[in-house]
Amino acid sequence: MIIENRDILNDDSIKIFLDSFEYSIDPIVITSKSPEEHFLYVNEAFKKQTGYTESELLHKSPRILQGKKTNRKVLDQLKEKLLKGEPFTGQNVNYTKDNKEYIVRWHITPLKNKNGEIIAYISYQKEITKSIWNKNRLQLLSSTIDQVDQVVLVTNLAGEIVYVNKAFEDRYGFLRVDTIGRNVNFLKSGKQSRSFYKDIWDTLSSHKSYHGVFINKNKKGELLHERKTITPIKDENGQVSHYVSVAQDITKLVSEQSEYKQKAYTDQLTSLNNRLKLDEYLDKKFKSLDVEKNPFSLVMLDIDNFKFINDTYGHDKGDVVLKNLAKILKKELRRDDLIVRWGGEEFAVVVEDNLDIGFCIAEKLRLAIADKLSINNKSITASLGVAQIKNSDTKESFFKRVDEALYKSKKSGKNKTTSA
Repeated sequence: MIIENRDILNDDSIKIFLDSFEYSIDPIVITSKSPEEHFLYVNEAFKKQTGYTESELLHKSPRILQGKKTNRKVLDQLKEKLLKGEPFTGQNVNYTKDNKEYIVRWHITPLKNKNGEIIAYISYQKEITKSIWNKNRLQLLSSTIDQVDQVVLVTNLAGEIVYVNKAFEDRYGFLRVDTIGRNVNFLKSGKQSRSFYKDIWDTLSSHKSYHGVFINKNKKGELLHERKTITPIKDENGQVSHYVSVAQDITKLVSEQSEYKQKAYTDQLTSLNNRLKLDEYLDKKFKSLDVEKNPFSLVMLDIDNFKFINDTYGHDKGDVVLKNLAKILKKELRRDDLIVRWGGEEFAVVVEDNLDIGFCIAEKLRLAIADKLSINNKSITASLGVAQIKNSDTKESFFKRVDEALYKSKKSGKNKTTSA
């Protein structure tokens, strides 16, 4: 709307522009060229933004928009540019009629006549209060996130990293500048299966958060264990645009638990696995039996006449025999075969193969024991029983068959191997 009638505003070509300005969503202002410039024209968007009417702006200058937070240095730069006839771009704090502050970005350009003389100034304005507020809020949020202990990482839908916090840099050893834009897959350790990652993406694709323990690697190649939550982030249209993960480092906890578990699974005398380990191992084998369908065998071994050894030479000597037997078993058996001290003078071996191979390994052990295990230059022997798992077996029936085979070896003269 025209505030003051001036010749320059009555030109037909100028009127066409003024009419179009009324439809602009951003404020547009024309002021006189004098140092005490007055409003000549403001559009509807300017009045809506400031709360002023045409009559209230009559004979007034843009200084009515200034207040205590208005930056005077910016105003000085503005005046200097305009006096030189140069355009100016900048931002400042303005105030509405109700004294509410807002941040505005100006682009002010001199309007010149045919002779190149400045006749007025036109100002294109855009309120950026919200964007500045959002920027400040993001800076505050980023600063806050940088101070938390958890690793925070944001990716786009393709898995490309768009943000990491300082905890990520500290834990992984990768700088942000070397991380942003890379696919998150480069952090994988190779210790988790394809099905593990498929489960993650299936969960996220259904717009649900995923919770789990991840094994990743840092820049040095060291393994990191993290308890992590990955959450889909939606945009203003309700569409998932990013994923944010928050991870707690549990590497030390896992290490401590692993060490504790190792102690719980280890026989103190022989350093072999103990009965608890065998029970858990066989439980897993039985659960996967229908899926894997891989045969395995169990060998039970009992030192012959061990009570006589303890009674004759003492329990200390008996313990030495048990330790030496453990060394023989470790040396003779394959890496994949599980060796266990079952209890007392009894030992068990899970052979990852069928009955024929299990029997051959049991015989190999029997001969090695008879050849290498002794006390006071007297040979010590062992009796063995072996059986292969059947689909109809329970853990109890499986042990019973092996135990019966061992009993037959003892009953038939000892230092023998019997299969069931």
